[in-house]
Amino acid sequence: MPWYDKTAESFVPGQIYSHQMLMHQFRSDRPDLSDGSYLWAIDGLLKDGILRKNGYDEYVVATGISLPEYQPAYSEKALALTETLSQRFPRVSFTVFETVLLNEFLNHLIAQNTLFIHAEKESSIFLFRYLQEQGQRGLLYKPSKRDYSLYWEKDTIVVADLTTEAPLRADEPHAVCLEKLLVDIYADKLISATFSKAEYPSVLEQAMEHYRLDRTKMLRYARRRNKERELRALIERENQDHVST
Repeated sequence: MPWYDKTAESFVPGQIYSHQMLMHQFRSDRPDLSDGSYLWAIDGLLKDGILRKNGYDEYVVATGISLPEYQPAYSEKALALTETLSQRFPRVSFTVFETVLLNEFLNHLIAQNTLFIHAEKESSIFLFRYLQEQGQRGLLYKPSKRDYSLYWEKDTIVVADLTTEAPLRADEPHAVCLEKLLVDIYADKLISATFSKAEYPSVLEQAMEHYRLDRTKMLRYARRRNKERELRALIERENQDHVST
C-alpha cells in the first residue's frame, strides 16, 4: 500500500481541499519527504480515484457522503411573488433573494425582511411596473443607498438589474444559488448594509462547511462584480484556518 493511502484515511468525505491543504496534510504525516513526493502522492490519489478534481485548485474525496446543494427556505411572500412573476413573465430571467435567508448563517439575526428581485436589464422595469399595477406596497426600483434608507419599510421589494453572467440554477431558475448569494451579500451595497459585514467570514465558513459550493463559478461571478480578489483572499483565509485547526 502506498504511504499516502494512510494520509488519505484522514480526509473528510465531501470536504473541499485546496492544493495547499493537501500539501500541509502530507507534510504533517511525512515531514521527511520532499515536495516532489507530495505532488506524486496527489497525482497517485487522483489516478486511484480517491481524490477527484472539483474545479480550479479544488480536490474532493470521491467516496463517502457529498455535501448537499443549498436550498433557500423562502417565506410565503417570496414564494407567492416568484409564482406571480414567473407566470406573467415566463421568458424573463430573474432571481429572488430575501434578507431573512441569511439568518441561517448569522449570529445577529435579521428581524425585518427585504426582498430583492434581480431581473434582466431590459426587463426589470416591466416587472416593477407590473408589481405597481398589482398594488404591491413598498416597491423601489434600482434605489440609491440614500433612497433605500429614506423609503425602506418592512417587506420592501427592491427591483434591480440582474448582473450579466450571474450564475443561475437549472432546476429552479428563480431561486438564488449559493454562489450568487455569497457574492451579492458582499458586493451589493444595499444587501450588505442589512447585516454586519464583520460577520461575512463566518457566513462564508458555514456555507462552505454545510453546502456544496462551486468556487470557480463563485469567483467568476465575483469577477463580474469587481470583487474577485477580495473574495478569493477570504476563501483562501478560510482554507488556511481550516488547516490550522
